[in-house]
Amino acid sequence: MADSIHEDGREIWDVAAPQGGWGQPWPQCIELAMNLPAQHWTLVGGLMVQLHSARAALAVTRPTADVDIVLHLETPATTVPQVQGVLAGMGYTLQTSLDSSAPAHRFVRGKEQVDVMVADRVAPSVPQRLAGHDMFALPAGTQALRRTVYCRFTTSNGDEESDVLISIPNVLGALVLKGAAYREDSRDTRRHLDDAVVLAACVVEPLTTREQMRGSDRSRVSSLHECLNDEMHQSWMLLAEGERQRARMNLKILADNPQSTPKFRKVGKS
Repeated sequence: MADSIHEDGREIWDVAAPQGGWGQPWPQCIELAMNLPAQHWTLVGGLMVQLHSARAALAVTRPTADVDIVLHLETPATTVPQVQGVLAGMGYTLQTSLDSSAPAHRFVRGKEQVDVMVADRVAPSVPQRLAGHDMFALPAGTQALRRTVYCRFTTSNGDEESDVLISIPNVLGALVLKGAAYREDSRDTRRHLDDAVVLAACVVEPLTTREQMRGSDRSRVSSLHECLNDEMHQSWMLLAEGERQRARMNLKILADNPQSTPKFRKVGKS
């Protein structure tokens, strides 16, 4: 449920800092938000999961070392050169491969990094290249950008406090992202399942959320449900018992197809 509505029509969620505050790499993310308004990009990856977890007041930590963002290239106000210029002004340099066919997405500043991606269905007419390389297209990124909300939280810099606004996919958009990542990224499937468990616990109204599913959403969520069907799967151990039961039920509801009805034989037919 929204705490307020932004002037562009998107929901705003007020998020309290988790116990222990916002750890690394949050200072990087906050610095980016101070230099590039939230309307231009959406946060994904581990920090996205952390925000959902904090919003739901879950006692779960999701470690991550980088900031992952997807650009809103569907709006003319956002361009790749613009974002590259902002990052360059912050001291980041683009890391590219000698292989010209390899996608470019990583900006580094010492040991810090920001991964900049585009959605999987950007119009061909929209420029989406970095230093002569195609950008990494995030699977299910388009649906995620259509389901964004703003998270607002307070950060302090010395004696001064200020509000920070960051765009993330809502919980359905985040779960569908994780389903797509689980299917397509075999390097770290356990991490995607861990994230899915936490996100499933963040669903407040599963029946209403299920009604919002479109296209490939259900098949992607079903992939997560099938793998997590074992109640003793290690990923479930991240949650306390009550949260675990709620998350399992939420995931089952979202994976179920309400339009599928059992088929009955007609009387006298074999």
